[in-house]
Amino acid sequence: MARERRLQRNMLVDIDTKALLSIAVAVGANHKQYRSAYSRALQRTAVTLRKQAMSDIKMGLAPRSLTMVRQRLLSFRYSRGAMLDEAKLWFGLNAIKVKDLKGRIRGRIRSHHTLRDPKTGRYSPARRTSNSDVGFDPKGSLLESVSFPDGEVARARRDNRRTVVIRNPQTRRTKEAEVDIYAPMLDYIEDNAFSGVMEIFMHHFQSDIKGRVKGKIS
Repeated sequence: MARERRLQRNMLVDIDTKALLSIAVAVGANHKQYRSAYSRALQRTAVTLRKQAMSDIKMGLAPRSLTMVRQRLLSFRYSRGAMLDEAKLWFGLNAIKVKDLKGRIRGRIRSHHTLRDPKTGRYSPARRTSNSDVGFDPKGSLLESVSFPDGEVARARRDNRRTVVIRNPQTRRTKEAEVDIYAPMLDYIEDNAFSGVMEIFMHHFQSDIKGRVKGKIS
C-alpha cells in the first residue's frame, strides 16, 4: 500500500550558510575560496549520493541490467545568477517490464494449438481463460509479489526471455506486463536517499576550503 503522504515534486535540503561562513572565517578564506569550496562540495555530495542511491536501488529493484539503473538515476548541478549553485537528483519512477527484473515468473508457457478455420485457413482463436496463477516474485527487496489474472507466460521476441504478457480480448494483441515501482521507490527516497546529506556536504566543504587556504588557491 502506498503511503497516505506522498513525496512532493521538489524535496529540498536546506544548507546552513551561516555555519559555512563561520568555517570560512575561522580558516581565513576569502569570498572566492568560499564560493569555490561550496560548489566543489556540492558537486562531490551529489556524486556521493548518486553512488549510494545506485547501490540501494540495485538491491531494491534487482534489475537485470545496470544500464537501467543509470538511466533512472541522474544528477546534475547548475548555477543561477549571483546565487550559490544548486544540485538535483532525479529518479525515474515509471514501471519496469517483468523480463527486465530478476525474480521468478509463476506459470507456464501455453503450447500453440493447430486448429484452423476451414474457410480462411487461419488459426482459430484459442479458448483462453483467466489464469490467476500467473505472477511474478521479484528478487528486489523493495518490491512485492504481483499476480496477473489476465496474464500469460510467454517468450520475449527480442531476447527469448520468459516474461508475462497481457492480451487484449478484443484485438488479441499483447503487451508486456510491468511492475509498478512508484510507491516503493518514493518510500525509499523519503527514508534513505537524503539521509546524512548534511554530514556528507560539511565533510567535503571543510576538507576543500582548508585545502584551498593552505595551498593559497583562489
